[in-house]
Amino acid sequence: MLNNIKTLQKQRGFTIVELLIVIVVIAILAAITIVAYNGITTRANATRAKGNAANVLKVVEAYAADEANPTPGAYPTLTQLNNWTGGVSKLPSGVTVNSAQLTSSQADGKTIQYVPKGTTGGCIAYWDGSLGVPAAVYLYAGNGVTGSNVATPTCA
Repeated sequence: MLNNIKTLQKQRGFTIVELLIVIVVIAILAAITIVAYNGITTRANATRAKGNAANVLKVVEAYAADEANPTPGAYPTLTQLNNWTGGVSKLPSGVTVNSAQLTSSQADGKTIQYVPKGTTGGCIAYWDGSLGVPAAVYLYAGNGVTGSNVATPTCA
């Protein structure tokens, strides 16, 4: 009779080991998801930056082709680019264009570097964090062929 009482009192449920295994599996899945999300976000920001840089390149080329350009055929200075046509910028909204060195803190795709090459061209750069080694990537206008992302960026 004692054995029957112990059998009836035995409760069914999960053991500690089973619960720990479930928790470990959930933690592994969460870690994989977070890593994948960060990679997707980085690639999305790099794509946004590339698109913004391409749009800035089009604006620079349009400025050089504009008949109202004070020096026809000349590429804009940074000030002219930011204030083209009576103080109204033709740059994409939400995009900051400057001539400062690009760093990983500008990996959101909204900061573009523009360094004129005199009046004959320019170098347009964006930060690409999706590359194996994150770096500034350049697009070129006119005679610009080599950009340098240093403390004082240059365009040759």
